[in-house]
Amino acid sequence: MIKLLTALFLAQASAAGAKYGILLMAHGGEPAWDKEISTIAKSLDAQAPTEVALGMADDTEIQKAIFKLEKRKVGKIVAVPLFINSSSEVMDQTRFVLGIGKDPSAVLKEAMAHMPHIMMPASHHHMYSETRVSTKLPLVMTSALDADPAVLKVLIERAKSLSKDPKKETLVLVGHGPVDDKANADWLKTMGTLADSVKSKLSFRDAQVATIRDDSPPWVKEKAIKDLRALVEEANKNGGTSVVVPYLIARGGIETHITDALKDLDYAWDGKTLCPHPAIVKWAGEVAVKGAKMDNMRVYIMEGGTK
Repeated sequence: MIKLLTALFLAQASAAGAKYGILLMAHGGEPAWDKEISTIAKSLDAQAPTEVALGMADDTEIQKAIFKLEKRKVGKIVAVPLFINSSSEVMDQTRFVLGIGKDPSAVLKEAMAHMPHIMMPASHHHMYSETRVSTKLPLVMTSALDADPAVLKVLIERAKSLSKDPKKETLVLVGHGPVDDKANADWLKTMGTLADSVKSKLSFRDAQVATIRDDSPPWVKEKAIKDLRALVEEANKNGGTSVVVPYLIARGGIETHITDALKDLDYAWDGKTLCPHPAIVKWAGEVAVKGAKMDNMRVYIMEGGTK
């Protein structure tokens, strides 16, 4: 499968024209996840020079990856965020770091005051910095996964593997969720679209979505967990059952927070996330090709300055 995808990528890359490099951005996690990122990057590297920056808007790691791409003589950088949604304080901060957005994320800065990042691996930290990366190369950033058909394909497979009697089952799609309330609403809207499509495809009785707001203030997180539990409890009434599918990129600890939130409730679950899956590799290659054809998006090069 990987060889087939690589051949497809090479054909697409040839059509894209000028040589470009891929900056693959992803959070870090368990060793198995970091290995999966390396596997994805290796496949993409056959399409175009690819370097990885692990972390959440970590300007130091992003800069290191950019330096590597410059040494590989690329003429343009295509940043591909292997993140769930394009709407979040992390994506806003990433845009700032890359010189695409004007201001750093005020939401992320405030969130750092209560975020338990010290207990997390360094590559999974949410980073706040007022430093932009440096490069003379044109740079663009693609969208995150959002509601791409690749995501739907994986979610259908994950839900189908858990389902036993869909007419009696409610699909419950659960994500991590951002700190920002508006961004969280965007996530829920995207998740709702995906969940409805899975419901239609597999004939579930109902479909619901929720985020656990893990990095938000305690009172926000507590309400989110209460709401999630209420969804599952309601789905389990009148002979119904819940099929809970994580809306997460990969295993990295967050999935255990979902099961902790649902302690003592009955539901089907296997914890399988979007990755690993060939559809996600294919998505990354396709958006990189599209990004290579986009005009430069980097307009801010110093604190508040523009080219």
